[in-house]
Amino acid sequence: MDTAETQPVIMTEVIDRVGVITLNRPERRNALNGALVAALDAGVKQMAADDEVKVVVLTGAASEGALGGFCSGGDVKDGGRGSPGMELGVPPYALEGDLSRHDTHAAMLLHLMPKPTIAMVGGPAVGAGCSLAAACDLRFAADDAVFAAKFSTNGLSGDYGGSFFWTRIIGTARARELYLLNEVIPASKALEYGMVHAVMPGAELVGYTMDKARQMARTPAAILALVKANLNAAEDEAERRRYLFAHEAENQAEAGRQMAVRLANAAERRAQRS
Repeated sequence: MDTAETQPVIMTEVIDRVGVITLNRPERRNALNGALVAALDAGVKQMAADDEVKVVVLTGAASEGALGGFCSGGDVKDGGRGSPGMELGVPPYALEGDLSRHDTHAAMLLHLMPKPTIAMVGGPAVGAGCSLAAACDLRFAADDAVFAAKFSTNGLSGDYGGSFFWTRIIGTARARELYLLNEVIPASKALEYGMVHAVMPGAELVGYTMDKARQMARTPAAILALVKANLNAAEDEAERRRYLFAHEAENQAEAGRQMAVRLANAAERRAQRS
C-alpha cells in the first residue's frame, strides 16, 4: 500500500498552548479532497473548543525536497469535486435558512474564533489555500512561498471566504487584481502588498512562527478573546459578513453546475464525432 494512503490527511498537536493544524497530503501539495476538507473542518473546530489552546497555527506538510508547505487549493483530480466531505467546503444552498450556520465553517471559524490564528505558509497558497491564509489573523511566509487565486482559470468563482477576506486585507483594487488576473504572487510581492506580515528563509519559518505564537500565548486567553472580538466587530456587522460568505459559496456552487454542463456538452460532441 502507498505510504501516503496510510497517513492521516491532517495532523494536530499542541505545543506550549499553541495548537498546530497541518494539512497532510504532501504528495498532492495538500490539495483539498473530500477527506481533507472534512478533517480540516473537524480540526479547526477541535482547536477552537480546546481550552488548552490559546493560539492556532495552520500550515501544510512539505512536499518532497521542500522545507514547508501550505495548500494548493481544491484537488480536481484525486478525490476532489463531488467526493464526500466537499460539501463542508462549499455548503449547498448557502443563501437559504439561517446564515449564522456559516460562522462554523472552517475558514470563517479561523477568522472568528476567540484565539489568534496564524497561517504559516511554507509553500503554495493557491485557490482555497489562498483563502485559508487570508482567513487567519496573521500570515508568515517562507521566501519561496507563492499566492494565487486561480479560481476562474479552473472554471470556478472562489470559495473559503477569500473574496471577503482579501478585499479587507489588501483593498478592492489588489483583490480584483488577485482574482481577475490570476497572477502568481511571490512572497516578496505579497509582503509589499500587505498580504503577509513577514517573509523569511524557509528554514527559519517554523521557529519564527512558533516564537510569535508563544509570545501571544503569554497573554491571558480572556484578553485575547476580547481583542479578537474588538477586531472582528470593527469589520462588517455579522449579518453582512454572513451574507457575503454565503453569496460567495452560492456562486461557487453555480460555477460548478455550469462546469458540469460544459463537460457534459463536450463529452456529447466527442461521442458524436466518434
